[in-house]
Amino acid sequence: MCGNQCNNKTDRSVLEWLLEESAPEVRLRTLKEYLKLPEDNTQVVECKKALLQSKMYERALKKLRTEKPWAKFDAVMAFAEWGLTRDDIGKDIDGEVFALIESTGFRMLCGKPYLLRNLVKLGYNREDIVKNEIDHVLGGIKEDGGFGCISTNKKINDPRKPHKSCARLTVEYLLLAAELHLSGYKADCEEALVRYFTKRNIFYRTDDLKTPMVNVMLETFYPSDPIKVGVHNIVYALRVLGCAPDSEAMQEGYRVLNRHRLDNGRYLLSASKSVPAFKAGNVGEENKWITLYACMAQ
Repeated sequence: MCGNQCNNKTDRSVLEWLLEESAPEVRLRTLKEYLKLPEDNTQVVECKKALLQSKMYERALKKLRTEKPWAKFDAVMAFAEWGLTRDDIGKDIDGEVFALIESTGFRMLCGKPYLLRNLVKLGYNREDIVKNEIDHVLGGIKEDGGFGCISTNKKINDPRKPHKSCARLTVEYLLLAAELHLSGYKADCEEALVRYFTKRNIFYRTDDLKTPMVNVMLETFYPSDPIKVGVHNIVYALRVLGCAPDSEAMQEGYRVLNRHRLDNGRYLLSASKSVPAFKAGNVGEENKWITLYACMAQ
């Protein structure tokens, strides 16, 4: 649908919708990551100012300042999704982020790779403690190109027996690898991780290319949960990592993604958490975030 230039009336109308000033969080991400405008661009500067003065930002900041690790996790995720950086937020974020790292050691159950992805997006990959953790976790890639279940329940994950990788967790590592790639760092495991998905036409079991590994991967679930990541995030990440749009796997990705596309070029939000990290729209309605990811995935 949308390329870097909007070439027809429908595409222009979609871009204008994404750039509406009433949603500065979507507008900022669109300006920076779809239109590729620099940080010092007047539109970017003014949009950041509006976002940092918004009620949505105030709510996220309150979550960041609580003692609850998952509330902090949600705030960090929100800031990352909106296109903000630690430099934009300033003194309000550093102490809280390092407190979260100290209290959890990055161990957020299945959410560790997603936390690292968000920290990279915010600019914390400059910190040794984050860089070292990323190197450590990426070194755990399995022979099949995925990452194993972290459960200590021997009925689920007996260390004495071979286990296939966990598709839910591996999706998170895909998002982390994509964010590292955007920051200029190519992880050693990047190609193996991409092959994990492309040999499955992204979504499916290797023994049955019609049965999804995880049903939510076919949905536009947003904002993402550590174990629930939707098609728009996955296809976008693979595109970032260099998957050719005309490849069989990416064509299947676009086909699934476009199930959620309306005639006006906008995309629907098909599912979300009952209490999401931030308010991103109503399920069953056209959604700016899903549409933006779909545009960036082309």
